[in-house]
Amino acid sequence: MATPNLLGYRLREVSGGTGNNSGTPQPGGTATVALESELRTLDPLDSSLLVEREVFYNMYDSLFTIDPTLKIKAGLVKTWDVSDPLNYKFTLQSGVKYHDGTAFNAASVKANIERYKTAANSRRKSDLSSIKTVEVVDDTHVVFHLGTPNATLLATLVDRAGMMLSIDAVTKGGANFSLAPTGTGSGAFQFVEWKRNDHLTLKKNPSYWKAGLPYLDGLTYRAIPDVNAIVSALKTGDIDIARTIGAKDVAGIKTDSNLIYRDTPAIGFNGFELNTSAPPFNDPAKRKAVAMAVDRYSVLKNINFNIGVVAYGPIPPSSWAFDSSEKIFDHADAQKAKSTATGFTFTFKTTSDPVAQQAAQLLQSELAQAGITMQIQTEEFATYVQECASHQFQACNVNWSGRIDPDGNMYAWWHTGGDFNDSVYSNSQVDAWLEDARTSADQSKRKQDYDNA
Repeated sequence: MATPNLLGYRLREVSGGTGNNSGTPQPGGTATVALESELRTLDPLDSSLLVEREVFYNMYDSLFTIDPTLKIKAGLVKTWDVSDPLNYKFTLQSGVKYHDGTAFNAASVKANIERYKTAANSRRKSDLSSIKTVEVVDDTHVVFHLGTPNATLLATLVDRAGMMLSIDAVTKGGANFSLAPTGTGSGAFQFVEWKRNDHLTLKKNPSYWKAGLPYLDGLTYRAIPDVNAIVSALKTGDIDIARTIGAKDVAGIKTDSNLIYRDTPAIGFNGFELNTSAPPFNDPAKRKAVAMAVDRYSVLKNINFNIGVVAYGPIPPSSWAFDSSEKIFDHADAQKAKSTATGFTFTFKTTSDPVAQQAAQLLQSELAQAGITMQIQTEEFATYVQECASHQFQACNVNWSGRIDPDGNMYAWWHTGGDFNDSVYSNSQVDAWLEDARTSADQSKRKQDYDNA
């Protein structure tokens, strides 16, 4: 598979506190959370950014949830029967209301799934492509009829494709809905306002269907695209929680008694992707030359301060589908890359984030040693996201938060026409492996398909 050039996996979070996070949670108060970039939309239908999903989980409930071990648990679906691989029978939670007061029920599930499957700008189409029809049995029972088996469907419905919205609120919101989704969710917090490049405010849902939750009265999100500024805001108390911080700051934060640090193994990946639909990377030899010329261990050491692990593909070491026998980096291969498909130039698009700039400069230096010239083009974040999504790039960063099933880290990225296939990669054999892995209930068979891909 022509995977992106993946560099590693990691997730770091910091919050203000006493250094002791034990004890019984107390109700009341608010929290201010720093996000490393501004959101683009508040509609799960066309969302593509991790920072958006961070907000969504507080506003919208999904059909399923997961526990800390990544085991699928009940969400808006109370119980389920998947004994027939083509007919998934769901019993829904009863008495759940959206923030606008309308009822969550089977008809709402049907309307949401159909919206995600058919809207022109939906990024959920690949996720839900196996669903043929949705049958409303009664208010609390619904059946998903599949055209083909899909071993990944429940995991998919944990994420944005399973987030349920009040269709009445979506309709009333009109063209402005994605910027002001008032009354739309059923989650623990309700939308209040979003002032771009300043703040996004949520308030407690006083009628939340999960008794006793949430503890906080409100949440405020602030987009702070500079990791140095995030750390400063933490130390001054301007923010309470940072979802991610620069690796260079970890050691100091760990020793700060006023902060609580958490390092969590990630299931996604960071790296860069190459546009295979246009020169120079419509030539596989040039793609391989770039891939082999980058020393991922150097990136881990110099950019991530050895926090995280080196990646060779989209499946993390924590996954049952991980192939530990795969060769990650070989300096002999890198030497060969210097004598093949060299002497070309390409442009790498990135953002002004200091860490992104440092990583780009390191890649530029390593590629230069292999006889490849990489020019760095810095874009404003919103422009960068739009251009990468519309294939207006030769190379750009890729940061993927990951999915609990390996299908979520692969199908939408490298299946022909996949919702996140920004690199325009297309290979009929890879398509066949990914399709087979998605439909098979045999985990060992699925792993073999992913190894092949």
